[in-house]
Amino acid sequence: MEIKKIIKTCLVKMGVEDFLDQTYDQEQAQLVNQLVQAFNVAYSEAVTAYMPLTTEEVVYVNNGIIDCTALDKQIIHPVRLVDKIGTKHRYHVMPTTLLTDFSGEGVLTYAYAPREYTLDETLEDLRFTPELLAEGALAVYYFALRAFDLASVHDDNFRQGVKSMKYKGREIVIKERRWSA
Repeated sequence: MEIKKIIKTCLVKMGVEDFLDQTYDQEQAQLVNQLVQAFNVAYSEAVTAYMPLTTEEVVYVNNGIIDCTALDKQIIHPVRLVDKIGTKHRYHVMPTTLLTDFSGEGVLTYAYAPREYTLDETLEDLRFTPELLAEGALAVYYFALRAFDLASVHDDNFRQGVKSMKYKGREIVIKERRWSA
C-alpha cells in the first residue's frame, strides 16, 4: 500500500480537502510532513509492540558472541538461535551482543525495527489497513499538537484495531476460577 494513500485517509478523517494530487503550498507541505512523521511513529509502535516484523539471518558465532551491530536490520529482540544442524541454543542478551554456548555458523531469528518511510514510497507490510494506520498517525499528530481529546479517540481506535488483528482467528480462553464454579 502506498504511504500517500494512508496520508489521504488521514486528510479525509481530519475533514481537510485532499490536495496531494495537485501542487500545494508551504503550510500544506508542512502538514503532509507532520503526518508522514506521525505515520512512521505509529507504524513503528504497531510492529514493535503488537505484531513484530521478523527475519532470519545467518550469523557467525565467535567464542560464544554474536555482534548485533553487524546484522542487516536493527534488532529489537531475538526470537530463536539454532546452529547449522538445527539444534536450538540459549542466548543471553547484552546491549550490543548476544552471548551463547556454541561457536560456528548459526541462524538467528529476530524481530527488527522498521525503517522510516517517505510520502512516495510503498509499504510492503499488508497486515494493516490504511484506515488503521491513519488512526495511529492521527493519534500521534493530535498528541503532538496537544489536542488530547482527539488524540485519545484516534489512539483508542488504533489500539483496538491492532489488538483485534493480533488475536484474529484465535480463541481467547479464560481459565475457570474457583469463584465461578
